[in-house]
Order: sequence, then C-alpha cells, then structure tokens
Amino acid sequence: MGYDEAVRRGFDQCRSRGYRCDLQEAHLTGNDVWKVKFRVDGRGQKGHLHLDYDAYSRNLIKVNDKVKDKGGRGWDDDDWDGPGRGKKKGHAHRDD
Repeated sequence: MGYDEAVRRGFDQCRSRGYRCDLQEAHLTGNDVWKVKFRVDGRGQKGHLHLDYDAYSRNLIKVNDKVKDKGGRGWDDDDWDGPGRGKKKGHAHRDD
C-alpha cells in the first residue's frame, strides 16, 4: 500500500464515523505500518483520529479515537440554568 491508498482508506474510515476530516499527516514507519492522523469535527464533537494500517495486508491494525464533545450548551437553550455557584473563594467562606 502506498501513501495515496493509506490516505484514501483513512478518509473512508473517518467519514464512515460521521466526521468532517482534515488530514494532519500520514507516514510509513520502519515496521511497515502506515500512520494516518486526522483532525475531526462533527456531530457536536471535535478531536483527533489516528489510524494504523499494515502496509502489506492493508488491514486496519489500530484506531485511536480522541474525540470529545465541544462542550456546553448555548445560552438560548430552554434547559440552560447557567453556571453553578461553586466554592467560595478567599475570606468570604469564614464566619468571622
């Protein structure tokens, strides 16, 4: 498998997960493994997707999915209660 095929397979895998994919890098290691890395965005999530392919068998060896929610709700959501009060800071927590 060459560079173009590794990248194409990576894009196929990334899109099949429902992400918008932006290729960061793809390289062949000394162990004949293609490492293909994407920055991903989709379904309210953002992060990175790392894929390892065997250069000879073309099998997907490893998937490292580092994708998290973008976080938070918008201010216009009906169920938004605002931030919590949290812990008091400084001298205010003492009853002097």
